[in-house]
This record gives sequence, C-alpha cells and structure tokens, in this order.
Amino acid sequence: MSYRCPKCKGVIYNRRNKQCGFCGAELPAELLFTAAEIAVLDKGEVAAKELHRQKQAKEDEEEKERRARASA
Repeated sequence: MSYRCPKCKGVIYNRRNKQCGFCGAELPAELLFTAAEIAVLDKGEVAAKELHRQKQAKEDEEEKERRARASA
C-alpha cells in the first residue's frame, strides 16, 4: 500500500515522521505508525542487528581459524 501526503500527494516514505518529507505539511495521525507499531518495529530492528552481529562474529572466528590453519 502506498501512503501519500494529502497536501502535495508525495509518497510518504517514513511513517514515523509527522511531517511530509516533500512539502513539510503535518501528516494526519491515520497515516502515521502508532506508538505500538513503532515499538514492534524497533524491537525487530534490535533483533536483526543482534543477529547480524552474531553472524559477523561467527564469520570472523571462522576466518581467524582459516588463517591459523594456513600459517601452520
């Protein structure tokens, strides 16, 4: 679903912002995320960052082991 500013008809790319990114008009509440929706999104972002951190740590450890075997 595409959300658009009622004033300029520009696409709303970030429903956390209370103002249109194109014309600066204040957006109606029904076009914005609720506090509960934002909390869910934030929680998902934290989980995704942690998963990425764990994956990166595992890859770093595997690379370290590869280099140790190669130099031995």
